[in-house]
Amino acid sequence: MSHLEPPKEFPFPFPPYNIQEDFMRNLFIVLEKEGLGIFESPTGTGKSLSLICGALTWLRDHSEHYKSELTRKVEESENTTDDDGPDWFTAATKRREEQEEVRKYRQTLLLLEKQEQRVKALKERRQVIKKSKVQKVDDEFEELFRDLHEVRENVRRELSAMSGGDVLSAEETSLLVDDYCSDDETETEKGDNEEDEDDGCLKTVFGEDVRVVSLASRQNLCVNEAVSKLGNMSLINDRCLDLQRGKKGQATKYEDDGSTSKKKRSSGCPYYRQSALEGLADQLLLEVQDIEQMVALGSKTKSCPYYGARYAVKDSQLVVLPYNTLLHKGTREASGIKLKGNVVIVDEAHNLLETIANIHSVFVSHGQLRGAHAQLSQYMQRYGKRLSPRNLLYIKQILFFMNALIKLIAGGSKAGNEFNIGSSSVSSSPGVSGNTSTSQMLTVSKFLCDTLTDNLNIFKLVQYIEKSKIAHKLHSFSQHFEGSVKIHQDQKPHVSSPTASTSAFLAKMAAQKSAQSKAKENIQPATPEVKKTDEVETEEEEVVMGSPLMQITEFLRALLHSTQDGRVVATVGATPRKSSIKYLLLNPASHFHDVVTQCRSVIVAGGTMRPVSEFRDQLFLSAGAEASRVHEFSCGHVVPGEQIMPIALSQGPTNVTLDFTYQHRGDTKVLLSSVNLSVIFTVQVIVPGGVVCFLPSYDYEQRVFSYFNTSGVIARLSTRKKVFREPKKSNQLDSVLSDYAKTVRLTASNTSGLTGSLLLSVVGGKMSEGINFSDGLGRCVVMVGLPYPNTQSPELKEKMQFLNKNVSPGPDGKPAGSVFYENLCFKAVNQSIGRAIRHRNDYASILLLDHRYSRPSSIQALPEWISKHVHQCVKFGQAFGLLRKFFVEKLLKKA
Repeated sequence: MSHLEPPKEFPFPFPPYNIQEDFMRNLFIVLEKEGLGIFESPTGTGKSLSLICGALTWLRDHSEHYKSELTRKVEESENTTDDDGPDWFTAATKRREEQEEVRKYRQTLLLLEKQEQRVKALKERRQVIKKSKVQKVDDEFEELFRDLHEVRENVRRELSAMSGGDVLSAEETSLLVDDYCSDDETETEKGDNEEDEDDGCLKTVFGEDVRVVSLASRQNLCVNEAVSKLGNMSLINDRCLDLQRGKKGQATKYEDDGSTSKKKRSSGCPYYRQSALEGLADQLLLEVQDIEQMVALGSKTKSCPYYGARYAVKDSQLVVLPYNTLLHKGTREASGIKLKGNVVIVDEAHNLLETIANIHSVFVSHGQLRGAHAQLSQYMQRYGKRLSPRNLLYIKQILFFMNALIKLIAGGSKAGNEFNIGSSSVSSSPGVSGNTSTSQMLTVSKFLCDTLTDNLNIFKLVQYIEKSKIAHKLHSFSQHFEGSVKIHQDQKPHVSSPTASTSAFLAKMAAQKSAQSKAKENIQPATPEVKKTDEVETEEEEVVMGSPLMQITEFLRALLHSTQDGRVVATVGATPRKSSIKYLLLNPASHFHDVVTQCRSVIVAGGTMRPVSEFRDQLFLSAGAEASRVHEFSCGHVVPGEQIMPIALSQGPTNVTLDFTYQHRGDTKVLLSSVNLSVIFTVQVIVPGGVVCFLPSYDYEQRVFSYFNTSGVIARLSTRKKVFREPKKSNQLDSVLSDYAKTVRLTASNTSGLTGSLLLSVVGGKMSEGINFSDGLGRCVVMVGLPYPNTQSPELKEKMQFLNKNVSPGPDGKPAGSVFYENLCFKAVNQSIGRAIRHRNDYASILLLDHRYSRPSSIQALPEWISKHVHQCVKFGQAFGLLRKFFVEKLLKKA
């Protein structure tokens, strides 16, 4: 079939910028060529809206073109006259091949027509759907969603770490979009205020026709209060599955006023009903619903939004889903997502490689191992006589494996004190003293040998666990007899006796009813106590809820991957509670292979995608893609150069070099010269409104604040700008941001003697991604030092060695591991400074405090729209003059 040309104009909610038109045009071309695209568009340029409009325009044109081509070929075949000629055998063979091809065309065309007819019929029945499906007309719908603002904000926060995807059905091409929060009918991403024209979410022309489905976790979509109130995602998942396995008696009936009419008790979920799920799925296809609307609609129709959305996937054109649903094969298949022939779009993809690695890395704590061993042992002793010899053998092998892991992280491994890993070695101290921990980095094969589990068939163990559903059985079993397993952790690591734990567990179960009740009373308050003291290092007890065998199963499954793609990290802590074992994935491309090879096209987009080579080499090419399929696109910013003032400062007012390397962060001279003078004075005198200051870590932020607080610097600063600090707890974030913004607004209206606010934040923390400090909230972003990760981290060392061995060096000959190390730092820097300047009319200054920012390599690592305007200032006086001139000009222009 011939290739489509991009249209001259793209449907857009408002006149697009030139860079948005270029973005959509290049996106259209890459999708039509079945390519792999790396798209970079700075934050604030309407990237997400460009993605949606460009992709849906291609999808619409492609679908129409595909159908018209099929019709044309069928018609041509019908009008073709047979001319056997002299070679009747060749002609007959050719005619049969043509007939077979035409038959496939007709079959495909028939499927498309049936799909269109079904959707058309659903739309015609939209206002007259039976009462059993409780479809509401427009005025009822508006009443239903009138007061959802608070729910919307809560869900948006819950989804902040999630991503979305567009998927096509088996009969037609579709889109899979990643890292989307489905806020409204346009499906714009969470940064929906990137445009100054935005007043909420902007509507596109596709809202009425495109069939959109949003997938999310049970925690976000469950409408059964008895399940959702559990709070913990694992408990919600387990309880949901338990209800599905329950008896499907007569479902609870509901009266018109919403009250229940008890007929016959049902142990299943009342929201999991076939007719209701089908009705909800139809409604989701007819009208674009975001997560909050799906929850409200599911509650109203007494149907499950989680499974209703899954029912609707097969008929959808656009599926919005989280990262883990797309990137984890098991979750993807369970959700009904098919990759073949579909288009995947990953938004906010700057951390995609790290996300894949995190999703497929598995962490197992000492408590989970002990709990799983205790549960399975008790289960075997209670039901061992009923089990077949084969199943009993598998259970004993699983117990043996867990016991070996417990010995390893309790210091009982025969592996010794030094472990050779390829060309590297990681040494551990002979013993554990004080609060120190030691980590052992092992290849999978060495791990299996050292734990004496190399003779086990891991594949069959995983297969048994999956088919027998033993993990789910243990969850129900433990709930029935105990509810939770309380494990006492000793102060010193030693090789625990799983038999002792099992005996104690059996003793509890076999005790009299009154003794059990007393035990449960002691266990019950343990959970809130742990939450209250989660930062106390002396906590000695751990409550294991649900079935920890599920986590052990994930660890076993990870061991089936190629031995070169990952490592096992065994950590022996000062106490057993701090001991753990982890599978570390080193090669994310191995889990992206199916996406690259099966999908028609894959697009990764973000505001800061540099260096592009990381995505090209480590993601696409390493996953098996041909270099000719990879296309790159990058555009500038809509913000004029005169509206930003980036300054790289090398010295403070006293000519002390600003060196914030790890070795010099505690230098009092550096602290006084950088933050005390060059930041404090310029901030409180020159910069109006809000200032966001990013420091490398929470520990360093605490040290800086404590020093300035005791030296009186904070008191001096507070006379001009109110000081706020980034909280460590997520539930305090909204309060801090609200007070920070309120102070900025008060100073802007001249109702306060202050000139604004100063927010001390942490790179990689809660403020560095997803929070928009536009306009007066972020007139200056201060970066203190370069946030390089700890070079002594065993995991980082192993990752760098893996890249040095398997990835080609950079253009300048620098090893791939060193390039990766630099990228980790500047990705964090670019994300942090991108919190300000959110639209075309916004302006802000960027102050980079460290002499290393003046290096050419550092400036090149910044986004191009910033790097070409960087002022390299050695002396503080130069920076002071530039800042003052910049803000004076803005104030005069505003006046």
